[in-house]
Formats: sequence, C-alpha cells, structure tokens
Amino acid sequence: MNENHVNFWHIQLFRGVMTTGGFAEAARQAGLTQPAVSNAVSALEKAFGAPLLARGGRPAFTDKGSVLMERGRRALDLLTAGLREAGQMNARSSVQVVRAISGPRLRALVAIVKFGSFAEAARAIGVARPTLHRAARDLERYLGRDLFERTSHGVRPSRQAEVLARYASLAFAEIRQARAEMAAFGGQDAGSTVIGAMPLGRSFIIPAAVQEFTATNPRHRISILEGAYENLVAGLRRGDVDFLVGALRGDHAASDLEETKLFDDALSIVMRVGHPATGTVRLTRQTLRKFSWIAPRPESPLRRSFEALFSPSQPPQDIVECNSLSAARVILMRSDRLMLLSDVQIRFEKEAGALVSRPLAGASMLRPIGLTTRKDWRPTREQQRLVDLVAAEAAARNLVSSN
Repeated sequence: MNENHVNFWHIQLFRGVMTTGGFAEAARQAGLTQPAVSNAVSALEKAFGAPLLARGGRPAFTDKGSVLMERGRRALDLLTAGLREAGQMNARSSVQVVRAISGPRLRALVAIVKFGSFAEAARAIGVARPTLHRAARDLERYLGRDLFERTSHGVRPSRQAEVLARYASLAFAEIRQARAEMAAFGGQDAGSTVIGAMPLGRSFIIPAAVQEFTATNPRHRISILEGAYENLVAGLRRGDVDFLVGALRGDHAASDLEETKLFDDALSIVMRVGHPATGTVRLTRQTLRKFSWIAPRPESPLRRSFEALFSPSQPPQDIVECNSLSAARVILMRSDRLMLLSDVQIRFEKEAGALVSRPLAGASMLRPIGLTTRKDWRPTREQQRLVDLVAAEAAARNLVSSN
C-alpha cells in the first residue's frame, strides 16, 4: 500500500465502527448506508492486506486493526489540526472536509510545497503537470479557499497551503508507521527510518549504531541525511526525517522539538602538523588572536562556542566561514588557520598525522550532543531500538553525560 493514496475518510469510518460499537450506528452518524461503511472497511483491509475487524456480533479489531485505530487517530488529528491552523475549515466540519480530500490531492499539495513549483513537483512524484494542476484545483474547491498565489515569479503556495502540507505530510508518516507496525506482527520488519546526521553524529555514533541494527534488521531501510540544521529540522517537522543526531540547541530549540542529551563533547583548537602554535606551551586567548581562523556558520552551536572562546572581546576578524567539515579539514592542512572542533571529528586526520589538537589553557569548552525529535513523535518498536542503540553507542565510548 502506498500511504500517499490512503483514503482518510475510510479510516474515519473504520474508527467510527469501533467507537460507536457497530456498522449500523457508524453509518447513521456518517449519513451513509450500512453497506457503504462495510465496503469502506473492506477497502481498507484490501489496502493494508490484512483483516482489521473480527466480524460476527459486536465488531472487535484484530491486532493489525488496533494499530490502525491508534495511527489512524493520530493521522486524522493531524489533518484536523492542520485544517484549523490554516484556517481552511470554512463552514464545513472536519469530518466533511476529511471526506472530501483524498490522499492523492493531499500528496499533490505536499509535493508542490516541498519542491516549490508545479513542474518540479510533477517530476518528483511522477505525474503529468495537468494531473497535478487538476488535483490542486480540486483541493481548493473542496476547501473553499485559494491555496496558491500568483506572483511576478509565477505561482507559489500560500502560507495556508504550507501549513496544511506540513500536517498532511505528518499524517502520511503516521500511515507509513502503521504499515510498518502491521508488518512487524508477521515477523517482517519492512519499516524505514530516516536519520538526520549533523557533523559529530555522522562521525562515529550513527555509523556504529546502524551497523549493529542492520545486522539483525536487514529489511529495515535506513537513510542517513546530511545537511544544515535548518534543513534537517524542516524535514523533521514534515515527517520526512525521524530523528536528528548532533549538537543540541538548548534554549534556542523550537518549542515543538524535544532534545535528549547523550553526552558533553569537549572542543579543542585544531591545526595542521607543524603549525606555529604547536610549539606554544600554553594556548591562551591572547595567543589565539594572532592567527587566522575557520569559523562555523552563524547561529550554530559551534559558532556560539567560537565567539565565547574570545569573550568578552570580539573574535578575530580574519575568518573563513565554512559549513563543510571536509572543506575545513583541507584548509586546515594547507594553511596556518585554526578551528574550534571536537577531536572526534578529526580522529582519522590525527591518526594519519595530518592534524593535531590542543586544549585552551585554563579552560574547558563543552557542547551538548544528543537526539532531536518532534515532541509528538511515536517511534515504531524497531525505530525505538535504533534510538536506543545510538544512546548505547555513546555510553559504550564513555561519552554519556553525568546528568
């Protein structure tokens, strides 16, 4: 089953059968005939490839039906929240709107918002542009609102469209989770996990955890994404990314995100072998000001640590801002620039004799490293095991914080 083609109205009716106690009452409340509700449930069972209800007498859900009851509730709640936040409810109730907006129409909206244009969205999801335009127009008609604005640069999604697309993407993610949990009942872990990897996380924590996890879960698909924090968080909020591993933002983290600290990472002054500063017994702030630097991008935790290194004065002006660790390593090896980094991130360069690190005299600089998830994220059993392995990898290397 492709979660993008899910019929949320059928899920609503399925839940109605269970919450009202039978097909007759669910049909009455939905304004449908009993056979229509029965057909909707049968269509869901066909889509998921498994019986969801134990028929005969009062309906009772099967193990897989219980999964859809919970994941379906979460998906429908997300859609309703998105419609309300986007101001798209108009005069219709949430039940009426859910009945009208199909999975393919929502998939079209998600793709247009994600890729920024109808042309790119059509290519990405493999449909013709007229088909995509028709789905978008249908969605606007059902919602009674314009979702796209014409500008001098073409057509772009409105703010309401962006809000609704984010919630719809999260609703689709819940259906993916449902499918994975149902597969697990049959001993077939066909789920997937997308990990957002920030620099230190991808240096050693994630690779080791993934290697151990895949040894016993070979069918579970894992994707590791690199990128700027802002891009990874955007994916996290859409449900495209399951969790992040890397430097935590602390008080700078958004209110809809949850951070779990794994350990404190010690930062050092990194330089090439033979650098003039390697002969200095004590690296003081005054000594460090004499050199050129590579600085992390603004607003990052490492940039704040870099600026704190020279506080209360301003940091040196001769800096190269670099968000690429691989590029920074090359610059360090070929110049007399310095950089504030974790020893873990240059482990291989140190072993190869290309870079060295030195502590700052009389000071210890630490930054918290850990996991970032959505506050409402509910992992599958296999995803939770992977998260636990990430934490265990940090503990195995004696990096767990004392808190």
